[in-house]
Amino acid sequence: MRELALSAQTQAIFDRIKSYAWTLNVYGLSSSRAEWLVKARTRARIHKAGVVPPYTNVYRRYVSELTRVFRSETGERLIQAIRLVIRKWVNLGLDPELLQGLLGDCFLRFEQQGYAMPKVKKLGKPEKPPRRRRTSYEDALKRGRATLSAGSTVKEQASRQEQGAALASAIARALKSVLVERGITGRGVIPYFNFAQQLGRLSRKFGGKSLQMAAADVIDYHEAKSLDGDTLRAIAITLFGVDVSS
Repeated sequence: MRELALSAQTQAIFDRIKSYAWTLNVYGLSSSRAEWLVKARTRARIHKAGVVPPYTNVYRRYVSELTRVFRSETGERLIQAIRLVIRKWVNLGLDPELLQGLLGDCFLRFEQQGYAMPKVKKLGKPEKPPRRRRTSYEDALKRGRATLSAGSTVKEQASRQEQGAALASAIARALKSVLVERGITGRGVIPYFNFAQQLGRLSRKFGGKSLQMAAADVIDYHEAKSLDGDTLRAIAITLFGVDVSS
């Protein structure tokens, strides 16, 4: 796994997150509200750094993903999620210093909103939600419960979804033998399945050296999520013929 160089400012943010037993008020906030809070500061920093269109939108997407983890994680899980977001966008070619500067803008703005007092949980047996009737993807498109892509018909999009599901099943079957050899079973299979699906999508878009470079970045990202690097590389070469040397 590649070393992720973090600035003193970023380390200080992590230390501050660890030191508070309470949760930032941004946790659970809507995406529009959270992104509005940091919009002015982050856009000013991006502009000051000399980033020009269309690359400004790339950094804004990073900020959007960063606000999402602040809204959905706390404590150590939040720190790990932030590390992964930074690693992902560094691998995509963004400036590490600017990425961490934007992290500082977001954290300081969210901290200004304060920390939430822990809520007292009510005792009692939770009610079971009513069972929902399963709906096919095609029916979901017809009823507007799934988004129909521009220029596509319901039948065309449903057919593509069916083909994608068949490819996912084929990858799962091929993956099983690789993982069984390494003693990986049960719930431990899930993150490797997600990795294989992501690499499968890349293999349908890229080839040759481009695919090898993209695969290396994906492997690095999943290694940072505590997956075994040798197993990831074995999946890459066995299922997709991509040789990514360590």
